[in-house]
Parts: sequence; structure tokens; C-alpha cells
Amino acid sequence: MQIKKDYTREQIVVVARGIFLKKGYAKTSMRDIAAGVGIGVSNIYNYFKSKDELFRYIVTPLIAELERMMHEHHNMDSQEDFLNYATGQSNMMLGDNVKEYMLLINNHRDELKLLLYQSQGSSLENYIDTYTDECTRIVLSFMDELKCKYPTCSAIHTPFTYHVHTVWMFSFISEVIKHNLSADEIHKALKDYIQFEYGGWRTLMNMK
Repeated sequence: MQIKKDYTREQIVVVARGIFLKKGYAKTSMRDIAAGVGIGVSNIYNYFKSKDELFRYIVTPLIAELERMMHEHHNMDSQEDFLNYATGQSNMMLGDNVKEYMLLINNHRDELKLLLYQSQGSSLENYIDTYTDECTRIVLSFMDELKCKYPTCSAIHTPFTYHVHTVWMFSFISEVIKHNLSADEIHKALKDYIQFEYGGWRTLMNMK
């Protein structure tokens, strides 16, 4: 029955997430997961071809959200909003970003732990580095377009600056999760972080 198959698949995912969180990808075996679900090891392969596929399935919602944010934040349609913030005409982006990062952490806390701390040995162990490189490329393109569209804008073209900015973002998220902050503490920390970060962009974009 389809309902039973869906239930079993869901149980595999729930149990695997818990074991991956506790032991990490490399130290978790399909036998561990099968024992936790109460099924034979071979039965898992009816749902997932490999341990890596199962791990990727669990963190896919997080990856989809991270990549959505990367592209939407640096979409050419958002250039005017960014410029308005950078030149001090609007603070709307600050509040929007606090809400967005709050949702990211609240909705994907376990997946963030897996990707940041427990992915060694999986095909995603270098995902953060790959994401950082791609984000750097996209931001550089965004800034080039911004400069062409608004010639008086002081858009900086320093790849390493953008690289460090993305690394800093993941470091911040990692520390928030590691210290198990309350919702109020996360909100305050995010507000301070975003304000500090965007204040820096505002300074850089107005340098002559």
C-alpha cells in the first residue's frame, strides 16, 4: 500500500536524521538506520540508493533555501532596493533580512547542524566552500551591473571581500546554533549582525 510505503520512507528519514546528528555522516551506517527503523538493511535500498542519497535528501530543503536566498539577494531586480539602502534612503532591507535569517535558522536548524558539522565523508562535505565561491561570483556580477546602471555608485570589485563576507555569514549562523540561543537572543543577535554588516556596505558604497 502507498500509505505504508510513505510511512516507512518517512520513518527512515526521521531515524536517519537523528543518527546523522548524533554520530555524523561518516560514522553512521545503513545498518544503524535500519535497526532504528526496525527493518532490514536491504529494505532501505527500496527507498534510497545509498547513504549519501539519504543524507542529501534530508538536507535538500536547506540547500534549496540557501540557493534561493543567494540568487534573490543578488538579483538584478533588487539593485534599486540595495542602492536605496546603501545610500541611506531606506532601511527596509535590514528588517527583511533579519526575518529571513530568523526563518532560515528556525525552520532548518537540524539541517544546518548536519551541513555545518556532520557532513564529512558525504558528497556535501565541501558544499559551504562551493556555495561561497558561487556566491562570490554572483555578487561580483551584481556589483558590475550596479556600477553600469548607476555610474556614480562606489561599487567595490574585490572578490576576497565578498568571499569573506559569505564565510562570515556561515560562521555567524554556526555560532548561533552552537550556543543554542533562545528565539529572543537569536533575533537580537541577527539584528546586530545585519545592522553591522549593512552599515559596512553603506560605508563602502559611499566612499569616494
